[in-house]
Amino acid sequence: MSDGRVIDLLSRSWISQPRITLLDADFGQGLLFLKLWDAWRRHTRRPERLHVIGLLPGLPDRVDLREALAARLAEVGGEQLMPLLDALQIAWPLNLPGLHRLEFEAGAVTLTLGVGAADTVFGELCAEVDGFLLKDTSFLPHASLLAAPGARGYISRASHLAAEADTHVEVVSIDRSVAHPRKLPHSWLQSPVERGEQRALVIGAGFAGMGVAQSLALRGWRVTVIDEKFGHNTSTHQHHVAAALTPMVSRDDNIRARLSRAGSLRAQARWGAMPDAIFHACGAIQLERNQGRIVDLASVLDALKFPSQWVQYLRADQASELSGMPLNRGGIYFPTAARVNPQGLLDALAKTAGVDVLCAQVAQVAGVSGSWRALDGSGKVLAHAPYVVIAGGVHTRTVLKQSGLLDENARLSAMHALGGEVSCIPSADLYGGPRCIVAGDGYVLPAQNGQCVIGSTYAHAARDVFVSPEGIAANIKRAAGLLNMPELFGQLKDKQIGGWAGWRAVLPGRLPAIGPVQRAPGVWVACGFASRGLTWATLAGDLIAGALNGEPLVLENDIIQVISEN
Repeated sequence: MSDGRVIDLLSRSWISQPRITLLDADFGQGLLFLKLWDAWRRHTRRPERLHVIGLLPGLPDRVDLREALAARLAEVGGEQLMPLLDALQIAWPLNLPGLHRLEFEAGAVTLTLGVGAADTVFGELCAEVDGFLLKDTSFLPHASLLAAPGARGYISRASHLAAEADTHVEVVSIDRSVAHPRKLPHSWLQSPVERGEQRALVIGAGFAGMGVAQSLALRGWRVTVIDEKFGHNTSTHQHHVAAALTPMVSRDDNIRARLSRAGSLRAQARWGAMPDAIFHACGAIQLERNQGRIVDLASVLDALKFPSQWVQYLRADQASELSGMPLNRGGIYFPTAARVNPQGLLDALAKTAGVDVLCAQVAQVAGVSGSWRALDGSGKVLAHAPYVVIAGGVHTRTVLKQSGLLDENARLSAMHALGGEVSCIPSADLYGGPRCIVAGDGYVLPAQNGQCVIGSTYAHAARDVFVSPEGIAANIKRAAGLLNMPELFGQLKDKQIGGWAGWRAVLPGRLPAIGPVQRAPGVWVACGFASRGLTWATLAGDLIAGALNGEPLVLENDIIQVISEN
């Protein structure tokens, strides 16, 4: 495809537009993306936001990508694009299936990479596309599925990696009337919110709520977070010293595993640059089971063929060397897993520009004249905005019910609270503690401030949660089994052991509820995260904020369909 001709045509169409979304069905090495990005930077009447979707069968290694593109730029006299190539290389993801979001220019330019067979990826995208960059007409039927009103296709049979030439580019209108029914609920696909209406309330200041608040605020929204416990010593996160952010895998790469992977990638991209005391990328070893249903983890990874930078199998001796502990089992190692300081993370998110926090309890929400009001138990209006996201864990169900918005047949009606506690033991009693997260039946985290967090218990049908001698004993037993330290319980029996207790909001299937509330335009939920609040917080925020801002969504349709059935 003649890059210069296509960019000239596109730049005429995007003049003074608030946003534009383009799809490159033959992304290749990304040369056309760099040129589009450069044209956007230089254009005086450019759109405020440029979103590009690139389809490719697999992702090259970032070093190989840079070498190939640098050589190509030298050939075509594109040395001015080298700074953009450097930024692309830094953000370039691992070769994992699914969708990958890269952000540049403080989020004003995004690149969504869809990995896999192009016709399959087309069907899993949720986007309103203004322009399709196609090498032939074979994808026009697919394009109709994603076309925005007035969308056009730019077609040339020449590859955009071929030498630049005065190639004719055919411009065609995309006929939306031939599109097949969309897979997603219609309420996900709405008109982008105009700047003057970009205000939202977020109910709940835990990981889910603050993740949503940050995602909205980074897109220029004003967000008021309301939570009665935020900033008080009674906060359920206040004494939670450390928590784990780890992906998971399954032999068939099921929806839960894919959702975990997508969430981990978004969290790492958004929070990975935070101070080490808040976000410590230490890695995690998921040990093989030594009782019950034994799974051959090595064969699972052989079948998945994921890159070793994402996950790899370790023998017992390798796991011991990596963790610095005398482990008697091997397992799966996730190099990118992280230990997170919960309160430190929440405090950092609360300082995001555009986010304000109000300490109060919301009893219900009420829609009045195109706005949503958050009311306390006495009916007092706490705050109001055109949009509200209820992300208060189990309290989400209560707020919806008291607001007359809970569908008794929806998954949310079955959400329940599951109690649990973690314990903190001096790292000196674990010979300094493991160098990485060690998990299996429970977990042991690397030391933070001289303490290792171990856990975790599950209290079904509990009426209250608190740190208990029974919970501490159970957690020590788990840690002793994981670290191959049978002497640990006797060693700690006379010591004062602290901990933290709290609730998990759990839905059937342990999948979250993220999406719009039916029959309540402007109301969204993000809850039911169970033990994966850190994993899914940023993903939930980017899904909701992306939908409200008219962006390509960062998750495949089939997964969104499942988690949005709230």
